[in-house]
Amino acid sequence: MIVQAAAHTNKGSVRANNEDAVGSVQPTDPTERERKGLLFAVADGLGGLNAGEVASATAIQTLLDEYYSPSNASRIERALQHAVQLANLRVHDMAQKDIEHRGMGTTLTALALAGSTAYIAHVGDSRVYRMRGKNIAQLTADHSEVADLVRMRIVKPEMAAQHPSRNVLTKTVGHHLMLRPDFAREPAQPDDVFLLCTDGVWSEVPEPELAALASKSEPEHACRKIIDACLDRHCDDNVTVQIVRVLEVDHAAQHTHHRPTLLGSIMDRLR
Repeated sequence: MIVQAAAHTNKGSVRANNEDAVGSVQPTDPTERERKGLLFAVADGLGGLNAGEVASATAIQTLLDEYYSPSNASRIERALQHAVQLANLRVHDMAQKDIEHRGMGTTLTALALAGSTAYIAHVGDSRVYRMRGKNIAQLTADHSEVADLVRMRIVKPEMAAQHPSRNVLTKTVGHHLMLRPDFAREPAQPDDVFLLCTDGVWSEVPEPELAALASKSEPEHACRKIIDACLDRHCDDNVTVQIVRVLEVDHAAQHTHHRPTLLGSIMDRLR
């Protein structure tokens, strides 16, 4: 798959430091690129002092390193699952061993692109969107108390952004030894635009505006415009956005990436 990609992060208009983290790997080696594809991720840390920064940075770095590790599974979904679990264990272990990091955790949302498929791993309330034509689709479900209330139709979607439980997460990386992330598989096609962002972005910029900003410009310029839109609204949170525009896909690689696996079979039955 051939893409254009860019990312930007900012501490926002109020916060003294930035607890978000963002990262990506686009292998230059053709064999590695074909075997594992491209990987993009964002994370939003939480915890006292500088622990949030440590948690998010650790999760992103562990994810990127472990996903492409030679010892990791060659199949995309298994490799992604393994990398997320190791990121969780690494953050959890650091929180247990260092009193300054006690209680730290982070969201973690990752997008792997290979062949003509987007593979998503997700924990927390950062998001992945896909813009296709004039349509924008949220491909992740928030792990938060207010999101649960919306799904149960107790709270209306338009009230969720201002609800007092919006920032109470029900699932994070690092807080528990065992973690059950969300995994998904979506088709990708030329001209698709994928947008990964932390909650500081999606809580400030409505989806139609996000779609317009992300779709009408090159990724680098679009990222800057979205961050500027957040800052213009005097956002009180860190803001991070990563945009990936698909230029070409490789349908011939699909058979290789989609040979049946236990994880893939389970996911297909659950979808």
